[in-house]
Amino acid sequence: MTERITFESGDRIAIVAPHPDDECLGVASALIRFPEQTDVYVLTDGSWGNPDRDHEEEAGIRKAQFEAEMAYVKPRRYEWFGYEDTKLRKHYEAADRIDFTQYTKIFLPWHESFHPDHRAAADMCCKAIIKQKATADCYSYEVNAPFRAPTHYIDITDIADEKRKLVRFHEDQVIQENMNLSLNAFRGAQFISKPEIEYVECFLKIDVLEAAYNNDVLMKLHRFKEDFSLYEKLEEQGIRIKRVIPCDINEVHSHIGDNFSKKWADEALPAMMNGTCYIAVKGRKIIAFGCGDATAPAYIGPCGTLEEARGLGLYRALVSRILRQMKEKGYRYAIVGMAAPGVVKILKDLADGQEIEGSRGAYDDLLIRLEKSE
Repeated sequence: MTERITFESGDRIAIVAPHPDDECLGVASALIRFPEQTDVYVLTDGSWGNPDRDHEEEAGIRKAQFEAEMAYVKPRRYEWFGYEDTKLRKHYEAADRIDFTQYTKIFLPWHESFHPDHRAAADMCCKAIIKQKATADCYSYEVNAPFRAPTHYIDITDIADEKRKLVRFHEDQVIQENMNLSLNAFRGAQFISKPEIEYVECFLKIDVLEAAYNNDVLMKLHRFKEDFSLYEKLEEQGIRIKRVIPCDINEVHSHIGDNFSKKWADEALPAMMNGTCYIAVKGRKIIAFGCGDATAPAYIGPCGTLEEARGLGLYRALVSRILRQMKEKGYRYAIVGMAAPGVVKILKDLADGQEIEGSRGAYDDLLIRLEKSE
């Protein structure tokens, strides 16, 4: 945390907030000091912000509180997208509504945040920034959880009280003020040699390519050894792995579209029709799915597991079935596109999976080119 962010008169600033209040919790410095240069985009309706209220009622309250804050701050412009709180990952088109090319500084939520909407917002915005060829400096902001190693900061000691005013517009979220200002005070205390600094907002400068994409992983099928005991353990819990057959297609397609995204559902459709899609079923409920040869030959994915079923080894089991089928077809290698960090170890264990250097974005580029060719 050695470099200070400075704003110039020619800067155009964008703040992307997954929820109404993230904008002032994370980047109050821009809202207070440079409102006439700042645009704010709120992606969800905040309807899950208070468990004691009906979601529709809560969404109305959160919108009114946000608009009151904006009337006080008077930013250059603001937009309320209104997607359902906690379901942002199903609406990746949200980021395409923002023209990132007009900005010089873009502030995004942390892509490793505990909240799924924060992670989804960071991911979709980074991908949109890359596709639009925007050239702004991009920063992740802190809300309640600290970065491990922030790269930039803004001293807000002189505007800490004004930041409190902004946060208090969101009185429905009563805990946020103490948590967030305490984080700013903690960051200020780290400037031991500068006792005049009491409150600090911290940021993590990001390379959008690295933030948006992971490397593809190459799987060596001649190294693949199937662990049949994994299926037996799942069966003991009432879970079985099943190949999708024609009479399952409508149900599986709807499941993926409803719980993940419509694009994933369409991407998985060729695998369903060709018998290269597998599902994990508990009773009569689908709890996970995985595809092979969907978007392109030898590619694995998309794959998805319901949150309630994670940690059971379903991804490993589904990929194992796909790898067995690919090996039986005579494939020597398989590719997992944009493998998440959490699954790279699984892929290494299954078939000596190795990250392909320089492959960030290659799978997404394939998807884009396929979309354009249709």
